[in-house]
Amino acid sequence: MFISPAQQMRTVPSFSIPGRQFEIGRLRSAWELCRSGRGGVVTLHGPVGVGRTELLDAFSEFADADGAQVLMAAGSPLERDFPLGIVRQLFQSPHLAPEIVSEAARLIENGVAAGPTPHWSSPEGGEGGSRVRPTPQVLHGLSTLLLDFARETPLLLAVDDRQDADIQSLEFLLYLARRIRNARVLTVLCSRENMTPQEPFFDVDLAGQPHHERIRLSLFGPDVIADLMRARLGEEAARRHTGEAHELTGGSPLLVRAVVDDQEAGSDRADLVVGENYRRGVMHCLHRIDAFALRVARGVAALGRPADPALLAELLLLSNDSPPRALYLLHAAGLFRDGSFRHPSGAGDLLAAMRPAELAALHRRAADLLRTAGASADHIAEQVRAAEGQVRAPWATDGAPTSVANPQVPQVPQVPVPAEELGAPDPSRTPDVVIQCVPWLPEAGPDAAAPSPRRQRTSLRHLFWHGQVDEGFVALRRYEAHHPGDLAARSRLHDWIRYWYPTLLPPTGTGPDAECGSTGDEPPGGGTRAALPDGMRVLTALLGGLPAQDAVTQAEQVLRESRLGETPVRSLTAALTALLYADQADRAARWCAAVTNRPGHGHDATHDALLAALTAEAALRQGDVRTAEEYARAAFQQIDPDRWGVGVGFPLSTMIAARTALDRHEDAARYLAMPVPGAMLRTPAGLHYRYARAGHHLAVGDAESALVDYQECGATMARWGLDHLPALVPWRIGAARAQLALGRPAAARALTDRQLRDLGPGRPRILGMALRTRAAAAESAERTPLLERAVQALEISGDQFELSAALAELSAAHGALGDPAQARTADRRARHLSRVSGTAPAQPGDDELSEAERRVAELAACGLTNREIGQKLFITVSTVEQHLTKVYRKLGVRRRMELSHLLEIRRGLAG
Repeated sequence: MFISPAQQMRTVPSFSIPGRQFEIGRLRSAWELCRSGRGGVVTLHGPVGVGRTELLDAFSEFADADGAQVLMAAGSPLERDFPLGIVRQLFQSPHLAPEIVSEAARLIENGVAAGPTPHWSSPEGGEGGSRVRPTPQVLHGLSTLLLDFARETPLLLAVDDRQDADIQSLEFLLYLARRIRNARVLTVLCSRENMTPQEPFFDVDLAGQPHHERIRLSLFGPDVIADLMRARLGEEAARRHTGEAHELTGGSPLLVRAVVDDQEAGSDRADLVVGENYRRGVMHCLHRIDAFALRVARGVAALGRPADPALLAELLLLSNDSPPRALYLLHAAGLFRDGSFRHPSGAGDLLAAMRPAELAALHRRAADLLRTAGASADHIAEQVRAAEGQVRAPWATDGAPTSVANPQVPQVPQVPVPAEELGAPDPSRTPDVVIQCVPWLPEAGPDAAAPSPRRQRTSLRHLFWHGQVDEGFVALRRYEAHHPGDLAARSRLHDWIRYWYPTLLPPTGTGPDAECGSTGDEPPGGGTRAALPDGMRVLTALLGGLPAQDAVTQAEQVLRESRLGETPVRSLTAALTALLYADQADRAARWCAAVTNRPGHGHDATHDALLAALTAEAALRQGDVRTAEEYARAAFQQIDPDRWGVGVGFPLSTMIAARTALDRHEDAARYLAMPVPGAMLRTPAGLHYRYARAGHHLAVGDAESALVDYQECGATMARWGLDHLPALVPWRIGAARAQLALGRPAAARALTDRQLRDLGPGRPRILGMALRTRAAAAESAERTPLLERAVQALEISGDQFELSAALAELSAAHGALGDPAQARTADRRARHLSRVSGTAPAQPGDDELSEAERRVAELAACGLTNREIGQKLFITVSTVEQHLTKVYRKLGVRRRMELSHLLEIRRGLAG
């Protein structure tokens, strides 16, 4: 980050918290950018007790001492329904001018009107009803007050417990966030991890802002705990107790300080004291973490030992997906280890707070479930005795301080979606695995003052990979100044940066005449060998205009001649990506398998994760949706989402698209609600993500939002000079489909005609998709020949999903023209392919509808809603939905507008 001479002369106040040097550095960087006129939004996120509020308060004091106006607010569950409660707090600062305070109060009180809930407040797609929401005049007026004030004084908005903020204030914060990029305003939002976020789409909208940065606060490691103990208790106590304290607390800052307090109170003890402060800290965390997580903790306490999530779900009457997410929160907060409490006092104190009758009922239910599950007689008897109150449970304590042993602490994968969705983590992998092509910064050591050029390049890639673009750019210029003669390595580094951030560096000569270069990186372990081909050079050449067929030839040369363990992973993955962008998904899939099975490939988690993500995308582009879903999950299974950096958009977009294709729209929405780095949208991964989001919007009927995303994809590709690569994301085809859904066939025809006109040879999948969409926008007489051409192209491409859809539409077109034989043939092929692609799991021969299904299908085809169908047939809405699900599966259709055409065809075939 560039610091002007005036800033260098400024006396900067101190700002330090033990164990938070990295987070403080990122906050100070954001503040310096804000002072120089580049506003931003920073989200401090983490589990309960991790010290978010402490960090926010210390940073607020730092900014205040540095001449800022600090406006503070905090969310509360009790004020979540208080419209603009957070905004009211912000404008109640005693340091604001009276005229600003009075104008803000007038806007808040007089300008609030009843209106619909913002779209991101109802992720489940249910009826959100009508809520009070601020009018555009209120949003504009309030933001103008702050922006005008910031022209004179830098402004910090510090909002704690954002997860408990009212929805109206969240809408204002989003409105302001979109307008502070060139203002001296920094917004810092603290939020706590929980299972049931009130407004999950707030994070998604915020992550779309390029000036947003997300900082996840992690638990303390042994070194930080040792420093805290050394400062309070002395060197000997730190040496003696650090390991035990880490095992007891998991590194939770709140619990670590509680343990230190207990040691001071019991300083005459030689062992580690677990006293009142620790127990109170555990209860504080449990009652703040999440309501569902608290229930699961009670269930584990009642059972007296770790339990299977399915058993916990039955015991506590929760849905099956709730216990895994609750257990993740409990482990992430340092409260649990190996599925149970780190110290038995937590279980005892938690059960002691329950009503005796409620606790007895819980024990009786546990005994019944354990008996059904075939548990040991001792465990069942234990629950029966606890229910009858004859003896104390084995986890109860008498309240006296105790000593702790030193058991092994498990590493819990920290993922923002349920573990069962991403797949169970491989127990053999280490928690410190990172993407090898962009590894973490090296630890500071004796040689840190003069790192090697190779280490500097590694550090540079780390910065860009994790979205720290400004810091990366400054470090890049420093590297270039110190190593002006390292032209080959610098060229390779530039190629890598140009791919991930297409507008950051000026263009070079990579283009139609580019050749496959050498990586120039020495093989691991030293030694010499012939120059290795460079996949990143092939990929950047393709992006720069190299003909697709030439890029395919060069990429396959890279994959043939490279050797695992000697060629950098980024070269192999870049070559595979080039095949995908050249619309050669079938070749990419074959090479992914070949590289995975190649001799020399071990069990490197990062290598496996990268190959899994590319295999998933290749499978998706071949229409093999189930395989795409499995490999995308495997990519997250190998490496946690937080460690994917800006690259998380690749496996995430594949998973969203796969879930959308499977009509699992709530699942897709949950993945869209995952926080992503703000800088991701400046990368090709962001294009994939936005395209997948648009497909989800279109599938759930929000064609307007889909069109906006598709058009943004197009604008981005034009800005980056990538519009000649429709296989990157075929945004025109998506936009045309959105226009069709909005009833604008002329606009759809214009988009598809432009795509067909600009499409070069060797892109059969894009050709087939464009022809299929063009047929949907054509007059009925034109549809059949267009669809026949689409089918031919898609057969060549191997995309089973698109081919199945094109055949279904061809069947309808033949039926409309009175050709039942051709319609029957196309319909049969379409249903078969839908089963092959995984989007219709029916078996051959089960496509006959039952009488009840037929009645429901015919009424749905006539345009009746589910409620109207239920009233007409005297069945529940849930029954209607179940029948329609089976109808769609059996007939191989995905929506109602396909249903009416297909039923007409089937009636014609029967006649």
